[in-house]
Amino acid sequence: MNTKSKDTRLSIRIEPELKSAGQDVAKDMGMDLTTAVKMFITAMVKEQRLPFEPTSLPVETLQALCESEHHNDYKTYSSAKEMWSDLNV
Repeated sequence: MNTKSKDTRLSIRIEPELKSAGQDVAKDMGMDLTTAVKMFITAMVKEQRLPFEPTSLPVETLQALCESEHHNDYKTYSSAKEMWSDLNV
């Protein structure tokens, strides 16, 4: 009888808060964190690249760039005074 496991163990170190947040997201998607990591690695191997575009830009900058692409969706002002007045500052 062959008792060798067909699986291997992967051990990584991450912050407890990041792990917990990842577990919450995976759970919301109907899976556990192990399944999500397996999906990530499977996609990486299949595509021979990371399954996302890495960036060194901060999240706030990425959000600002996204907003700038849809600038017509945001209110504009003709002066700083008008903006501050609208913000009740």
